[in-house]
Parts: sequence; C-alpha cells; structure tokens
Amino acid sequence: MTLDKMKSLDKDDVLQLLGLETRRTNMDYIVPSLAILGVGLLVGTGIGLLVAPRPGRELREDLAKRIQDMPEQMSALPKKATDAFHRASEQISDHVEDRKA
Repeated sequence: MTLDKMKSLDKDDVLQLLGLETRRTNMDYIVPSLAILGVGLLVGTGIGLLVAPRPGRELREDLAKRIQDMPEQMSALPKKATDAFHRASEQISDHVEDRKA
C-alpha cells in the first residue's frame, strides 16, 4: 500500500480492514423509519383517493359539513354519556335484584 492510498483511508476503511464497523446511533434507525412511514402515508392516501366512492369535490364537501357539525356533536356528548351511564346503572341494579330473588 502506497503512502497516497494510506492518506486517503478514512475511519470506516480502517475499521473494515479490522473486521469492525462504526457504532450506529439512534438517528441511524429513526430517520429511515420515518422516511418509510412518510412514504407509506403518501401511498395510502393516494390509494384511498383512487378508490374513493365519491369524487373529490363531494368528499371535500362532506368533510367540511362534518367539521362544521362537530361542535354540535361535541356539546351533545355529555348528555349521551349521562344517558348511557343511567341505562347501564339501571341494568346493573336490575341484574343485582334478580340475583337476590
């Protein structure tokens, strides 16, 4: 090996000659994973738009309507939860009374 070739060696070349490699950091694992996730999201979104049962304009209008209705639905949630709680407690009471009888 000539002096010029030895000067051009970097850390990875020396480690490879010794049968070793550099230690991978967390970023070496995270960045490719995030890239794959991003590509998957893009592909999934594209496929979803291609197989959507409605044209884009109708889909956007439907989404806009649902977003506008969201405050009304959110305000109705406490009442729905209270009603469901009362129904469940009545069923439990009835079941307990039946077990006692």
